[in-house]
Amino acid sequence: MDLKLTGFICLLLLLSSFVQPVLAEDTLEDESTSDKSLGLDKGLTIDLLNQNPDPVKPGDILEVRLSIQNTGYKDLENCVLEIRPEYPFRTLAGEKPVQNIGTLGKRSEDDRIRVVKFKLGIENSVNAGKYPLKVYLYTNGNNKLSLTKELNIDIDSESNAEIEYISVEKMVPGEKTNLVFGIKNVGNSPLKNAMFSWECANDVILPVGSSNVKHINLIDLGNTANVSFEVLTNVNTKPGLYKLDMVLTYDDIEELKTITEAGTVENQKRKEIKSKAGIYIGGTTEFDIAFMEKSPTGAYTFSISNIGNNGANSVKVSVPLQANWTITDGGNSVILGNLQKGDYTIADFNLKPAEIGKDLPIKFEISYTSNDGIRQIEQKELSLYSSPFTPSAEPGMPEESGSGSLKYKAGFAMLACVACAVVYKKRQQKIKVKSAQEKELNEVNSEDPDR
Repeated sequence: MDLKLTGFICLLLLLSSFVQPVLAEDTLEDESTSDKSLGLDKGLTIDLLNQNPDPVKPGDILEVRLSIQNTGYKDLENCVLEIRPEYPFRTLAGEKPVQNIGTLGKRSEDDRIRVVKFKLGIENSVNAGKYPLKVYLYTNGNNKLSLTKELNIDIDSESNAEIEYISVEKMVPGEKTNLVFGIKNVGNSPLKNAMFSWECANDVILPVGSSNVKHINLIDLGNTANVSFEVLTNVNTKPGLYKLDMVLTYDDIEELKTITEAGTVENQKRKEIKSKAGIYIGGTTEFDIAFMEKSPTGAYTFSISNIGNNGANSVKVSVPLQANWTITDGGNSVILGNLQKGDYTIADFNLKPAEIGKDLPIKFEISYTSNDGIRQIEQKELSLYSSPFTPSAEPGMPEESGSGSLKYKAGFAMLACVACAVVYKKRQQKIKVKSAQEKELNEVNSEDPDR
């Protein structure tokens, strides 16, 4: 009786030793992609050893190290491991998404484990969160899919922005200006649904033709978006530095959860950045110069007017060296002093034209100190008629009919009259002397007729 029981138990143990490898072999032929069933039934495991960096940021390169292990009772030959990047992952140039890892020994052998590395790119537009990376393990080459696994990759997204630049530092009162703000994404995630606005204290600067608010759909990682406004300030604005208050708001990833119409969960919250900058109002002005009159001695008179919206200090007007006109007395500059907007004054220059009787262009330089303390130079040019000038002032010039030639003729006439008078006086003296001599001779002859 005991011998029969003992033999029956031994028979059961013997049968169980043959049944277990058969079950393991059958499960390897199962093509189910369930992680749980494949891992337990076939004795295959895929684990994420580590990711670098951890967490990874948008736009970075991710390196993952995977551990593949055979815990079954049979060797697995020609094993192939594949990753299939889907958003937010992408394949990098030169990196292979498929690697042949050879034979995985059975559970009692040393070569049952392989460690495999993959490098992937992370899209710039991804939000923070955990994203699945799908991994596929094939046996017998690429013929049989033995295991799939989804590895959760932690992605961190930090949004941040700054006003990188403002296109205008100075504005002229009453002059329309294109004001451009550069908004740069300096964070690790895209800026979405951004809204930018600005305001000047006491409404000194106001937008023209639009509001002071602009929307930006997306600013990608590291990019700069430009928003422009046509602005204007009052013509009578007092020169000085004025403050601009700027506000930028955009969607940020936070704990606040909302449900969209499509039924998906979004973790979005508005983030606000406030900043300020200064813009100087004032600066340069404009001048107008016009010819008024010419004196008989060759002095030309010009009027200089401040027609801009700002005052000008220490104004000086000069006639630079040029081909058509030269200064005859050496003084090519005239100091005019201060000219407020709307003021004018006059300046005289003794000029000699290169040609007579023609309209010749003449150039001027007007230098002044603007109300922001900077020395400015403005170039002006006008056409000036070169009329004849006085020969006494310039004896080398050819004679022309006019007041100058009349003076020459009058002078010559006076000289001629004086010469005639002298000649006439001398002749009269000679006649008187001859008459006296003849009279004396006649008297002598009358007294002594024999002589």
